[in-house]
Amino acid sequence: MQCYVYKGDKKDDHYLYLAQEFDADQLPEGFPSAILKLMGELSLVIDFDLEPNRKLQQADTEQVISDINSQGFYLQMPKQDMAALEDQYFN
Repeated sequence: MQCYVYKGDKKDDHYLYLAQEFDADQLPEGFPSAILKLMGELSLVIDFDLEPNRKLQQADTEQVISDINSQGFYLQMPKQDMAALEDQYFN
């Protein structure tokens, strides 16, 4: 799968993984507008061939592929943000 990774101008440590190049005029059906509000204007960081055996530094490859296939994107957030969200919602 070809993978395109974007970062926004509002969140330096958040990355959006997509299977196609981002086009604000042709967002995938059901794409959450909240992501664009959170991240701001997107710019391409890298594109590469994402295979199941490829190692990613801060994301689980299987999870990235699964999320892209099921919801059209994968959003990578810093681990401390995830921990804070988990604390907020589950504790």
